[in-house]
Amino acid sequence: MFDPAIKNNPAILKRQASLILKSGMFPELLRDTPNIIMILNMHRQVVYLNRHPVAREEVITDQPSGQRPGECLGCINTEEGGLGCGSSEFCKVCGFNLALSASEEGQQGKEECNISLANGGSLTLSVFTKPFEYLGELFIFAALEDISDRKRRQMLENVFLHDIMNSAAILQGLNEAFEELSETRIKQILNDVSAAISDEVQSYRLISNVETQTLRSNYEAVNIGEITEEVVRSLGNMQKFSKRKVELQKSGENIITERTLLRRVLINMVKNALEATGNRDPVKVISGYDPQTRSAWFTVKNPQFIPRSSQLRLFQKAYSTKGEGRGWGAYSIKILTEKYLQGVVRFQSNEQEGTTFTITIPSMAKKQ
Repeated sequence: MFDPAIKNNPAILKRQASLILKSGMFPELLRDTPNIIMILNMHRQVVYLNRHPVAREEVITDQPSGQRPGECLGCINTEEGGLGCGSSEFCKVCGFNLALSASEEGQQGKEECNISLANGGSLTLSVFTKPFEYLGELFIFAALEDISDRKRRQMLENVFLHDIMNSAAILQGLNEAFEELSETRIKQILNDVSAAISDEVQSYRLISNVETQTLRSNYEAVNIGEITEEVVRSLGNMQKFSKRKVELQKSGENIITERTLLRRVLINMVKNALEATGNRDPVKVISGYDPQTRSAWFTVKNPQFIPRSSQLRLFQKAYSTKGEGRGWGAYSIKILTEKYLQGVVRFQSNEQEGTTFTITIPSMAKKQ
């Protein structure tokens, strides 16, 4: 039994530490630690891994030895460069790569990194790396902490509060301009705001379900032109966007899709464009229908250029050029469109033509 009055002397402690560290028991104990621990050689190959860092279905092989970190983690970009983890253009902005690069220069590395997984999920990791030498060879010690839940909560709370504040700002603006508006216009604004608040609450629940992969789609008939106009009008009611110019071209066809998800995607597309654009520059919002493929398409254009370094990280969860705690917009556009609406997201950005986002959504069978 524990007796606080008794302690071993330093010689006994040293012997105990040496025995434990050299024993086969130590690796067994490390497997149950909360953090993932890797030891990499100077070719970034795994020589030790305490346990698999991702769910069993994401594991590429039961023998991680010799793999690089992205391959162990199931990163979808490992094949992009042709030589595996570390060889693609996306790796240039990867937090894990930046931490390892620091340790290859003889320093400690500490970064956050977002890993997109093959099943549509993602990991947000805090990465700590440190170089060390053993028997004349150089290695890198890496400790990974899964901070996905913490980042998810932070992002959800910030996005939700940000959107609620936008609705509150509309009501404040209505109060200030009440005497100057017609009764019809006041009713329209109040209806739009109440619908927006309800949508924001639903969207908060929606985002939570997407992040926990518990979302169930509910398909219904949606008029392409009506939902496009509704989104533009809703954002135009916000005081911060009230003076922004939006050029709208819309189609009148119907498709079967998930209305709430499509509305959220379109809001994020148009909002991102408006936030990136000055008061004098118009944002173009165009919707159309392709009868051959029975698909709707939505395009949002703005004249601002996105630097290449930001383009590479654009669809990463929690990445934003707008500040800490943001980063749901572009990430949600991609995951909602491609995973739940079964569509495709494309974008291009250059200094001559600005930035264009396009989503294409197929008309689905009407089912739960």
